[in-house]
Amino acid sequence: MNGYERISTTLKGGMADKVPLMLHSFMPAAAEAGFTLTEYRNSARNMADSHLKFARKYGLDGILLDVDTCMEAGAVGVPVDFPPDGPARVSGPAADNIDELLEIMESEKLHKYDRIKIQLEAVGIMKKEAGGEIFIRGNCDQMAFSLAMLSYGMENFLADLLDEELEEKIILLIDRAFDVHLEYHRMMLEAGADITSFGDSSCGPDVISPELFVKYSLPFHKKLQRELAKMNTGTVCHICGNLDRIIDDVAEVGYAGVEIDYKTNIKNAARVMRDRSVVFGPIDPSGVFYFGTPELMRAKTGEVLDCFRGRSIVLGAGCAIPKGAGEELIRTFVETARAYRLH
Repeated sequence: MNGYERISTTLKGGMADKVPLMLHSFMPAAAEAGFTLTEYRNSARNMADSHLKFARKYGLDGILLDVDTCMEAGAVGVPVDFPPDGPARVSGPAADNIDELLEIMESEKLHKYDRIKIQLEAVGIMKKEAGGEIFIRGNCDQMAFSLAMLSYGMENFLADLLDEELEEKIILLIDRAFDVHLEYHRMMLEAGADITSFGDSSCGPDVISPELFVKYSLPFHKKLQRELAKMNTGTVCHICGNLDRIIDDVAEVGYAGVEIDYKTNIKNAARVMRDRSVVFGPIDPSGVFYFGTPELMRAKTGEVLDCFRGRSIVLGAGCAIPKGAGEELIRTFVETARAYRLH
């Protein structure tokens, strides 16, 4: 089997010949290709080359094409800063009241935003040059709850979540943000991605209570799954942090894949997700891939593989790997996984 076949087989519930591997690696991939993140994000060719070279160098089965966490936010008018060699970041809200935010949430703006055009062009290049060989996962930035928060500002948004008089407007804002986000999935699939993915880290238990997650975020996750099912496709959900308190709710959605952070109880996640969603991750991107040793990498990789017995997992880091992650550690990760005997 090649990489595309391994991941495709796993997502369909089958057993690949080896545990499939995919890393959230846009920062080290750009650096190893000799590009700053400015050079990476401003050129589809640089973006595609970075990931293709990285995947082939280490023998990875899939590519996760990511840019930063404010693509949609920038498209709809949220101020964004662009550090020369760091991921872009939101620098303030788009407006300080919900009525103005409702007006700016227009999905058509995604089609006019140059940064998204570059990302989609990169997907097309990779599809042309590695389609059917390497599995391509196109990241669609932030889901509805997180996009609404980025547009309003975390402090204002969290404060208003607790104001019962604003409940209806908050839900309407998230719904408008959902329409923007869903359009991104359509665009990514049309560009040639084999599967889409997204982050929604602002709705995790590290930020809000499970009760608020169930009220304000979970309904939109279920809506996304329904809409993608109509397109005969799936997606991979990523929520940073410890998901233990909402893992059953996330599993209930029925996503094709769920990317799990290392802070989550991995044994429990393997049990809960079994026969529901393929798990992506969940090795610590900083503590193991950056600060770790080969011995630690072998131990942590083996622990995760034993939890899943090599099944229903696309092994990788639970979140973005920092620039400077060591080649020896990445090779140890790959070698350990390739040597694992499937049960």
